[in-house]
Amino acid sequence: MLIEKILNHISNWGKVWFGLIFLGSIFNATFEKISLLSDMPYISVFAFGSGALIGFLAKMRGAWL
Repeated sequence: MLIEKILNHISNWGKVWFGLIFLGSIFNATFEKISLLSDMPYISVFAFGSGALIGFLAKMRGAWL
C-alpha cells in the first residue's frame, strides 16, 4: 500500500522531480562555473529551485515545450 502511494506520487509528479534533480543539477554546475555567481551563498538553492519551477510549469502545462 505504501509502495503504491509512492509510485503513484512519482508518476504524477515525475516532471517536477525531473526538473528538480536533473535540471537543478545542470543549473547548479553551470552557476558554480560562472565566477561571478560562484561566491553567492545560496546559489544551489536558486539552481535547484529553478529546476523545480521549470518542472512544475511543465506539469501544469502537461508538456515540456
